[in-house]
Amino acid sequence: MLTGESGQIARRLVVFGVVFAFIILVLAEVGPLIWQRFSVAQDADDFANAAANQYNAYHDEGTAVEEVTNKLKLAGYTDEEIRQAAVIFLPAGVTPKTAVRVTIVKYANTLITKHIGPLKKFAKITSTKELTFGQPTQ
Repeated sequence: MLTGESGQIARRLVVFGVVFAFIILVLAEVGPLIWQRFSVAQDADDFANAAANQYNAYHDEGTAVEEVTNKLKLAGYTDEEIRQAAVIFLPAGVTPKTAVRVTIVKYANTLITKHIGPLKKFAKITSTKELTFGQPTQ
C-alpha cells in the first residue's frame, strides 16, 4: 500500500498527520501552563491589594487573611490550593504592620497531569506579591 507513487503520498500524509498531532498535543499541554502563570501573577497582585486594604480598614490580620481566603474561593481555587496559599504581614512581631506578602499556588489543568497524578507537581504554579502599604493610622 505504501509502495509506488501513491504510497509515497500516503506515507507523507501519515507523517504530516503524526507531526501535526504531536504539535497539537504540545500546545494543549504548554498553553494552560503559560496562561495560568500570567493569571496567578495577577491574582497574587489582586489578593495582596485586598489584604492590604482590609488590614488598613480594620487593623486586624485575621480579617485580612479571611478576606483573601474568601477571594480565593470565589476565584475558583481548590481547597488544596487555598491551604497552600500564605498571607504574611511584615515586619513580623511589630505593630503596626507596613507590608503584606501573599503567596498563591495554582495547579494548571493539562491533559497529562489531569490523568496522571504523580505528574501534578510539574503543573504547580506559585506566585508571590509583596505590597508595602505604609504606616496605618490607629
